[in-house]
Amino acid sequence: MTTHSPKQFQQTCQAALLTPRGRGAVATIRVQGGTAALNALVNPCFHAVNQKPLIEQAVNQIVYGYWGTSNTEDLVLCRIDFETVDIHCHGGMAAVNRILNDLEAQGCDVLTWQALASRKATGLELEIQEALTAATTFRTAEILLCQSQGLLRSAFASLLPEEQSSFDSEHLKSQIQDLLRWKELGQHLTRPWNVVLAGRPNVGKSSLINAILGYERSIVFNEAGTTRDVLTATTALYGWPFQFSDTAGIRAEAEQLEAAGIQRAEQILNAADARVILIDISQPAHPDDHRLLTQWPESLIVAHKADLPECWGAPLPPQAIRISSVTKAGLDEFLQKLVEQLIPEVPDQETALPVTSRQIELLKQAAAALDADDQQAYTRLIKQLLTEV
Repeated sequence: MTTHSPKQFQQTCQAALLTPRGRGAVATIRVQGGTAALNALVNPCFHAVNQKPLIEQAVNQIVYGYWGTSNTEDLVLCRIDFETVDIHCHGGMAAVNRILNDLEAQGCDVLTWQALASRKATGLELEIQEALTAATTFRTAEILLCQSQGLLRSAFASLLPEEQSSFDSEHLKSQIQDLLRWKELGQHLTRPWNVVLAGRPNVGKSSLINAILGYERSIVFNEAGTTRDVLTATTALYGWPFQFSDTAGIRAEAEQLEAAGIQRAEQILNAADARVILIDISQPAHPDDHRLLTQWPESLIVAHKADLPECWGAPLPPQAIRISSVTKAGLDEFLQKLVEQLIPEVPDQETALPVTSRQIELLKQAAAALDADDQQAYTRLIKQLLTEV
């Protein structure tokens, strides 16, 4: 460890690890403080190849150098602004801990990234930043990044009534509805759409999920009642996060343990964002098939095992998609229809949308206040939307 005597004014500096803990390619540590304090904090530890002290490094310029005086660590540093420095080092925790320990020994406070962000960000900005960290695909992260760059704050601020103009409740209500039309997509930027597969035992639900994922996450076995619990797997389709749930085969006659799995499957189906009913067209139609199709009429229907001779013996539902999990025939068409059903419209980069349940609930309450012609309650809710978390 590099040790130096802590100095009084360096107590104004704070550091936090921005990237997740654990092994990775690169880790990022952010350090904030006054310009002079940052310079005094970093210079004893960081030695730039260009031999300039931190205070002389240009803002937004990547600077290569090494950390420490013995057992040095190669890394790069960048001044984000005059009071913020990002240190990019090897992603292993040994390097991260060494740098954080050195900074702490210099008198720097080591915080969580949330605590560091809260020193500059408002409640709303911090809320969006936390949502951004929960994004699991580049596409969802890009939308959240646009929201975090002032887009959502501006949209919420425009909902505040102007003091010197008339209170136009209809216009404000229209603005709120424009935001709320994206509420489903906004909440799914940080959690996947839940797609539940249902069908009779041995209809091929596990095989279909394996075909979608490209590897065997689910157990495939040629015996009715193999899946007695709900198995889940997450993937991305067209850049959107999806969780597929493989449920117990549903049939009228089942032994006690299997029946418990079926009951659980039906509960999951009721809560799903999308339901997929599989029918095995290599077997004759069964009353349980018709019961499922009738019970969930809005489901996507998969006519499965299309690579085998068809023995269904009845007209297929007109919207059914013939799929073979063996040959992958029909799989692309099915996935495209699934995405179109759940995400019929995609916002452009200039579209503001709420990204948390808190924001959605406050917008709904604000709309209700407009309906009740309660201007005072409406204004309070919009201010709460902008400032409180």
